[in-house]
Amino acid sequence: MGDGQFAALLELLTRVPTLSDVLDEAAALFTEGWHADGALIWQVLPEGEIVATSGYPPHLTDLGNARMPVGSGVVGRVAAEAIPVTLVDDNPRNPAHRRLLGLPPGALVSRLCVPARLPSGSVVAVVALHQHQRRVFTPGETALCQQAADLLALRIGLDTAAAFEAAQIAARDGLVAATVRAQETERRRVAADLHDGVSQAIAGLTFHLSAAAAALADGDVGYAYEQVAAARAVADLAMGETRAAISGLHSPVIDDLGLAAGLASMARVIPNLDIEVDADDVQLPAAVTTSLFRIAQEAVQNVVKHAHAQRASIQLAQRGASVMLSISDDGDGFLAPIGDGLSAGAAAGHYGLAGMVERARLIDGRLSVRSAPGEGTTIEVTVPI
Repeated sequence: MGDGQFAALLELLTRVPTLSDVLDEAAALFTEGWHADGALIWQVLPEGEIVATSGYPPHLTDLGNARMPVGSGVVGRVAAEAIPVTLVDDNPRNPAHRRLLGLPPGALVSRLCVPARLPSGSVVAVVALHQHQRRVFTPGETALCQQAADLLALRIGLDTAAAFEAAQIAARDGLVAATVRAQETERRRVAADLHDGVSQAIAGLTFHLSAAAAALADGDVGYAYEQVAAARAVADLAMGETRAAISGLHSPVIDDLGLAAGLASMARVIPNLDIEVDADDVQLPAAVTTSLFRIAQEAVQNVVKHAHAQRASIQLAQRGASVMLSISDDGDGFLAPIGDGLSAGAAAGHYGLAGMVERARLIDGRLSVRSAPGEGTTIEVTVPI
C-alpha cells in the first residue's frame, strides 16, 4: 500500500458515513494495496464471536452467516491473541470458509491476517488477505497492513461508541418518560382516592349536620342527636380515608422497618379484604423498595375496587439473584393483556397495569399477569438484585 492508498483509506474513514460502506470499500483498498486476490473483514461481536461482514472482490460480498467463536481457526486466534499471522501453504478445513476464499478441494492458499486494534489493545475486527498463488507475505507488508488495520479500528470504535451512546440516550429518555407517566398515574390515584373517599365522606357529613340543624330547629333533639352521631361516624371515616391517601404518598414504615413490614402494615388497613402477607426481609436499594411497595399498593387497590375478592395474598421472597413480589386474589379475574397490550395498558381499560409495568421497568424488573374470568388474578414482579 503506497502513500496514495493510505490517503485514500484516511479519506474513506472520515468521509463515508455508514460503517458497512466503509468496510466494503476498505476491503477493496486492502486487496488492491497488497496486490492480493481478495480480502475479508471479520468484525468481533460482544457475544464472543467473529462474523464476516465485508469482502472483496464482489463475489465475497455474499457472506451469508460466516461466523465463528473468537479463538477458533486462524482468524479467531488472531482476534483472541491480537497478533498478526501469516500462512504460506494454508489448507482451511471449514467448508464455508473455503467457499468464501474460492478454494477448490485440495487447493492451498497464502494468507495474511492482522487484528484491527484500538489504542486500548482490544480487537474490534480482523483483516484477512488471501492469495491463491503461493506467496510469502513479508514482515514489511505485515507491519504496513497492521498500521492500516489499526486505522480502520478507530472508525469501528467510533461507530460502536456512537451507537452505544445513542442507545443510552434512548434508554434515558424512555426512563424519563416512564417516570413522568408514573408520577401522573400516582397523581390520578390520589385524586381518585380523595374523590371516592374523602369528598364523598364530606358530602355525607354535610348532609347529616344539615339534618341535625333542621331537627334542632323543629325541637326534635333525639333525631338531631342521631344525625350528629352519624356525622361523627362519617368524620371518622373521612379521617381514615385521608390517612390512607397520605400513606399512599409516603410510608414511614418502609423507611423505619423495611419493605416486608411496610407490606404487612399496608395490608392491615385495607378494609373488607382478608390479606395474608408472607414477606422475607430482603435488603434492597431504596428505589427498588419504594417501587415494589407502590406496585403492591396499586395491585391491592385494584383488588379492592374491581375484583370483588374475599381473600388476597402478598408474597415477597428472594429467588437466587432476584427478588420476587407476588400479589394474588380469589376475585372475578379478567382476560389479562399480554405483550404490548400489557405494556400499553390498552386492553379493556386496565391502565393501572401499565403504571405497574412502567414502575417495574424503572428498576430493571419484569412484570407478568396471570388471570382469567372467574379464576382470580396473580401479578408477579421479578427484579434482579
